[in-house]
Amino acid sequence: MDTITLTGVSANGTHGVLDFEHQRAQPFIVDVTLYLDLLAAGQSDALDDTVDYGRVAKSIVAVIEGEHVDLIEKLAQSIAERILEIPQIVKVDVTVHKPHAPITVPFADVAVSITRVHDAQGAVVPEYMGRSDAVDAVQEAVAQSIAQPAVHHAVVALGGNIGDVESTLRAAVREMDGLPGTQVAGISPLYRTAAWGMADDTPDFLNAVVELETTLGSHELLAALQGIERVHGRNRENHWDSRPLDLDIIDFDGITSADPDLSLPHPRAWQRAFVLAPWLALNPTARLAGAHGGLVSDLLTAAADRDAVRLDSEDWMLSGHAANAADDAVKHGAVDKHRQEIAAPVSRKAVISMDSADHDAERLFREAIVSIDSIPGNQVQGISPLYHVSHFDGPDALSAVIQVETKLSAVDLIAALGSVEAAHEGVIDLDLVDMDGVTSDTPACRVPWPSAKNHASVLAPWMDMDAEATLGSEPVSFLLAMAPDAGQVGMLSDNWIMGK
Repeated sequence: MDTITLTGVSANGTHGVLDFEHQRAQPFIVDVTLYLDLLAAGQSDALDDTVDYGRVAKSIVAVIEGEHVDLIEKLAQSIAERILEIPQIVKVDVTVHKPHAPITVPFADVAVSITRVHDAQGAVVPEYMGRSDAVDAVQEAVAQSIAQPAVHHAVVALGGNIGDVESTLRAAVREMDGLPGTQVAGISPLYRTAAWGMADDTPDFLNAVVELETTLGSHELLAALQGIERVHGRNRENHWDSRPLDLDIIDFDGITSADPDLSLPHPRAWQRAFVLAPWLALNPTARLAGAHGGLVSDLLTAAADRDAVRLDSEDWMLSGHAANAADDAVKHGAVDKHRQEIAAPVSRKAVISMDSADHDAERLFREAIVSIDSIPGNQVQGISPLYHVSHFDGPDALSAVIQVETKLSAVDLIAALGSVEAAHEGVIDLDLVDMDGVTSDTPACRVPWPSAKNHASVLAPWMDMDAEATLGSEPVSFLLAMAPDAGQVGMLSDNWIMGK
């Protein structure tokens, strides 16, 4: 339930049990909390959709300056009754202070606090006397009206064998991640399958599986996926032919449905190794629903075409840039000795900053997160809110921070980030800010990132993601307070990762 709090409303009144209090006015101070639904006002920016707290204050003063009562308990009740005459208000907390009460020992204040609602007959009563159920109903209705759409889990199979298929599949993953209310939650390795049952010169198929978290319904998602297919030249007139891109919903929340427009789960997934193999690689405990369902591992073992499917690439989302970057580092002597010194045989927590002045930076960040998460040995564990960064000497920018668990060494992770930057033509800047247990100051690997403590664009989103974070031995919260550009950053969105 939303609230409006009004404190320190004061007026003079003749309230009290002693005779002189009937004649001599003294100050009374009132605090109130109003309970109501402010959703409409937040959307419309119209006074008619909220409560005029000036009117509430005047009502309080009118009661204080009005008819005499002996007890401040009665004064509080009268104030509550007057306030609850306003239709939007469903509950009110009232505290009446009597700072000059005739008490013979030193004291600072005396106050009475009450909470009042309407009962079923409209009387103003304490909350526990029969109206709490009505208030709960209002609260539930408000919660339902502002509840976020349900988030569904979907498994989508990708495939194709015409053109630059790997590039097409990468684009399709990013386009799925860009669908409204949708986030790619996992990407399988890439598999290669011979074109079984087709002409001998038919190109091999490349296949992968992604997991999505989406607020789209199953049919909405299907329509969106078919739209992506069309963008890449897919014609669904012939289902058994070569194609540049094929996107199929394999599973949606484990639903079983014989809908002719969308059968769930996919009716032939249980016997297709080119679906089962990448799905199993992505999720070793995956299970297919339906009459032919079961553990994907068992289904793959029984699939007739299991020997025709072979692993093609584990880092296919990087378009080969990671291998090239690592090779360049070795050629220039920047890796070998340092890798031995800071190799990460176990998973380590790493913090990565993202910065871009591009007009489409939000989408670029989301694509970069997908790419980073798809690197073997990486798993994204945390994503900060999105921040706006003002620059006096250049264009404004957006920034964010992510946390990953990684089995890569610091040098290899930096090289991989450089590959992601290159894949986005350098319009996004990715920096390894910190990695657990790693301290290095070589040209190829500076960890922690030396200038991070001076950049609020890094510190502010990092602190929002992890309030207890430290950089070196200093709390990020302290560094942010001392950062010279602290006044130039501001939160833009805390749910940007789900799209618009």
